[in-house]
Amino acid sequence: MSADADRPPLDPPAAPVVGCATCGGAGNVTEACGCTDGGDRLLVGWRDEVGRAYRDCRLCGGAGRVVRDCMDCGRTGRWRAQLVLTVADLDTGAVASANVVPGSVEPTLADRGGWCLDLTALVREQRAIIETTGAAEPPGGDPLRERNRPWEAATLVVPLHRRWYPGLPAQQRREMEAEAIVRYVHRPWWLWLTRSAAPPAEEPDARLARLCEVADLLRLDLVVEARRHRRGRPTWHVRYEVPGGEVPAHIPAHWPDLATAVAATTVADALFGLGERGAAAPAYTMVPGDGTQAVRPVVDLARLGGLVLADIGQAPGAQAVWRDRRWWHLRLAEDGDTVVLAERDTGQVARQSITLLRRVVEPTAPTWQGVPVPWSPCPDCVPGGRLVSCYCRIDGGAAEPGCRVCGGAGFAPVTGGCPYCRGSRRRYAALTVTVTDLVDRAEHQLWLPGDGPEVSPGYRLDGPYRLADQASRLGVRPEHLTDADGGRTLDVALRDGLVLAGGPDPERRFVSSAAAGRPGARLIVVARRPDVPPLADLVRLAYGLSLTLRVGVCDERPAGMALRWSVSLVRCGAARERPIQPTVEAAIDFCLRYLDHAVRDAVPTDPGVPIHVPQALATARLPDPLPGILALAAHHAGAEASVEFGRDGCRIDLLLPEGWRLIARAASFGDALRGLGLVN
Repeated sequence: MSADADRPPLDPPAAPVVGCATCGGAGNVTEACGCTDGGDRLLVGWRDEVGRAYRDCRLCGGAGRVVRDCMDCGRTGRWRAQLVLTVADLDTGAVASANVVPGSVEPTLADRGGWCLDLTALVREQRAIIETTGAAEPPGGDPLRERNRPWEAATLVVPLHRRWYPGLPAQQRREMEAEAIVRYVHRPWWLWLTRSAAPPAEEPDARLARLCEVADLLRLDLVVEARRHRRGRPTWHVRYEVPGGEVPAHIPAHWPDLATAVAATTVADALFGLGERGAAAPAYTMVPGDGTQAVRPVVDLARLGGLVLADIGQAPGAQAVWRDRRWWHLRLAEDGDTVVLAERDTGQVARQSITLLRRVVEPTAPTWQGVPVPWSPCPDCVPGGRLVSCYCRIDGGAAEPGCRVCGGAGFAPVTGGCPYCRGSRRRYAALTVTVTDLVDRAEHQLWLPGDGPEVSPGYRLDGPYRLADQASRLGVRPEHLTDADGGRTLDVALRDGLVLAGGPDPERRFVSSAAAGRPGARLIVVARRPDVPPLADLVRLAYGLSLTLRVGVCDERPAGMALRWSVSLVRCGAARERPIQPTVEAAIDFCLRYLDHAVRDAVPTDPGVPIHVPQALATARLPDPLPGILALAAHHAGAEASVEFGRDGCRIDLLLPEGWRLIARAASFGDALRGLGLVN
């Protein structure tokens, strides 16, 4: 190959453009308003008056029809008949793409009859291409999570019109293929990330054994559940729960079999939603233990799945619960109905009836369970209603006359529920805190507050209440401490043991606030560095994809605060994101987590402009830009700086009171820093 082989090719010729079938080329659509679903009623949930508009509708004003922008074509009235399939290797910088337009892929027979464009083989071809281009250096770094390795199960099939067959005239075949391709208008550019240094995917049996191991480590239940539905086979879900919690009314995943459910569930996935599922779980202390890793259990996935299916019978569902290093097999039964009310955009209130489930029998309490944690009803909640104490009574005093929130009543509805108990209606007197690396270490602590003197605002507690001091024992910085449920960075006050409001009994108030809304009065803190590649690899990825990597930073440490970061892959000219992440690793993780959104936003809005088809050979890792960015942030402490890395060079902007100002532009980041006098 030539020396220029790693440069991006010229943009492909314009892809065929067809008129938008949704809006007929008008760019907007007129459709029935959502208020006609339930008729002229405030409370909807039945369909005996379908077709009648709600006279006080906020959207249509009672007309029953609304005009809105066509989202399918982005108000252009046209669709681009093009799909781009890209596979990129973060360890080598290699990028390979396939351009799918009418006539570029030979149609094949579909499994269920008819013809289709099977693009799965194209994805695998691109993967093979980046594997054979060769790495310029041995790949390094930790492998990304499996969510960035989807090609192993990637199937992308574009069904063609049922009238398509090979004997049709070429022009007619191409038109039908174009119509099939534009059905993917919401995702015209597909991007899969791989890492050549990543280990092979974990087998489902080993994955489930690992989930059981972490359940023992954290002292949680691992629940494998199958639910029967009115139509089709049972669906599966794998999750962690606090012992004693209720069976959730809804499960977020609907996997067709146990092997697929386990393969799609990481430890973080199983922990997500733990607080919501355990809102009503009883709270207990823990019997002291060493918190070390036990021997990994041996799991027979096929046998376990068969036993759960056998338990279902005619029941609505069944569970296998891993507790105390053994499986408990439980059948689910209906437990009555409940009604859920939700406000609609029309101003109506939707009413939905949900069937609740319960376990026929409960497993024996875990051996590590101690005594119940005392709690008292939340004094700031109105029993039986959604009102909570207004912010004007934050000190517990009388309501403020003429308060703009409560009007002097002292109670008002608050979005998200009561901020003092987070909707649990309980004030716990103690909290069990688990600090873990989710691998082989977990330290369980009981925060049992005592009496204390009156303190001033901003008082910092001593001892175990300073979670930040425990981060170094697990080899991470305090900014890397996250909530196991959702991965959110811990609040600074909780992390540093700060009591923000002055008054007596600071420990009691701190623990009560920290325990608010925690499932079973438990807080699980993850102490581990985000599993992300270095920033230099993202710069190289941006070059390979012909995008711009934008790094935002603000150094507020001189003011007693901290560094704030943002990292994003964008097209040139996109709006800047404010730096809000506490570490650069967290910002990189956020960038990769929402990479699909960035790729979608990078697609040209004009259908007449083709989507770029990026190609790049493996290249050497670039110099680490992080030290230079830190020097830049320190030099402009207190101000937001934005550094952009693109194929056209590097630019640095600074946010001043009058707006963003360009302060440096050069062929490389090093040249830009030298121009600013920050490096020699």
